[in-house]
Amino acid sequence: MEPVSLRQRLVGLFVVLLVLLGGTTSAVVAALHRVERNQRLVTSTLQPASVQSRAMLTALVDQETGERGYVITGNPDFLQPYHLGQTSFRANLADLRHELAGDRDIIAALDRVQAASALWMQVGALPEIHARGAGGEKAAQRLVVSGRGKSAFDTLRGRVSDLQVLLDARVDTAQQAAVDDAQRLRDVVLAAVILLGSLLLFTGVMMRQWALAPVLALRSDMRAVSRGDIDHPVLARGPVEVAAIARDAESMRRRIVDELDLSRAATEALTQHSPVVAGLRRELSAPPRLATPGVDVAGRLQSAEGVLAGDWWDAVPRADGSTAVVVADVSGHGAEAGLVASRFKHRLTALLASDLDLATVFDLAADPEAHEDERFVACLLVVVEPDQKRIRWVNAGHPPAVLHTRGGEVRELEPTGPLISSISGGWEVEELPFGDDDLLVLCTDGILEARDARGMEFGEDGVRAVLGRLRKHTPHEAVEEVCEAARRFAVDVRRDDVTCVAVALRHDDPDS
Repeated sequence: MEPVSLRQRLVGLFVVLLVLLGGTTSAVVAALHRVERNQRLVTSTLQPASVQSRAMLTALVDQETGERGYVITGNPDFLQPYHLGQTSFRANLADLRHELAGDRDIIAALDRVQAASALWMQVGALPEIHARGAGGEKAAQRLVVSGRGKSAFDTLRGRVSDLQVLLDARVDTAQQAAVDDAQRLRDVVLAAVILLGSLLLFTGVMMRQWALAPVLALRSDMRAVSRGDIDHPVLARGPVEVAAIARDAESMRRRIVDELDLSRAATEALTQHSPVVAGLRRELSAPPRLATPGVDVAGRLQSAEGVLAGDWWDAVPRADGSTAVVVADVSGHGAEAGLVASRFKHRLTALLASDLDLATVFDLAADPEAHEDERFVACLLVVVEPDQKRIRWVNAGHPPAVLHTRGGEVRELEPTGPLISSISGGWEVEELPFGDDDLLVLCTDGILEARDARGMEFGEDGVRAVLGRLRKHTPHEAVEEVCEAARRFAVDVRRDDVTCVAVALRHDDPDS
């Protein structure tokens, strides 16, 4: 999984900030809208409706007073409040119906008020007024005494009181809702402030963790190197951008270390008769990466004494399309070991270029008659067959190679016979499948037997640990990381010749 870049993290924080701002703004606007709506309902609708309800009751009282005054006195002037009250009552009733048209309970109460008003007019006010107007004072008094008009008016007054109670309840409810919405608005604003403050604090902490801390760590590593601790690794930490800078700095440090090793080796070579040593060195050396058909091979060799090592490695294309990868380690080091290594290399590579089978090639190359009595050779010969997706090998007493798959499975290429010496023989050929994602790493004991200050060996466990954390599952990356890990682990990695070779099937993408 690719690490997340600093740009992506900042974009993510910005998106979170926008979402939070949008959410809090929407919540504040919605709460403010509810507060304003309830305030408008109270001030523009319910409170005026309550006033009109009381005015309607006043108009009814005026009607009843005028009607009774006329019945008692017979004076038509007393009917003026009656008629004005009727007009005011109808107007108030119509206004209330219009303003509260959506409230079914209020409309039902208004209907009851209107029905009670019509009943009072029918059984009380109009009959009594007509009776008095016809000159029948006693007839009018009989109607009044019957109590039908009073009972109807009392019912009408009760209906208006019910309406008033209902309106007052609506006002109280709306006012309480306005108070609740105002409190909710304050809560939303407070929550928005807390969330935004928390996000800013989180952003500051994350920026320190994502950018500042990795940069400070990188600066510390580079200061350690600049003070002379050239073996101090520059670790790749933090987001992609900072890690890329760290990897570039680590590559530069490793290049400096390699140059220092070459310089040290060149100085030591002056004591090894440099013209002869240089020639042997050219014979035993292989380029860091070899172009072989269908196979990607990378390797590194570092001598323990001067520029001449008893180790050597090579990759030889064979006539059948396979590639033979050889790692050999002659006992000892220096010029004498280099001579033995050179003779063995010439024999083996010449035989590998033929069409002889692998067992015959190895038996001929390790012929006891051609071998020097005083020295022995550990050799691992691996033939990679890309078409068959397999490897075949002969291991003459060499440390096992490690076959590592991208899925993490590990297998070893164990010895198939003894060390090569003047008395040895009988090597067998073994084989294993070798897939597109597999990686084969061959190391000499200069890496495997590297020891730290406590005397612990780097060993195959160290190689496996490095392969398990490779950023790129490629031979070049494997060789670089294994050699660097062994250098950091060991007290003195130059006590013995060091060779590491890695092999994989070639892909179209060189970085894959």
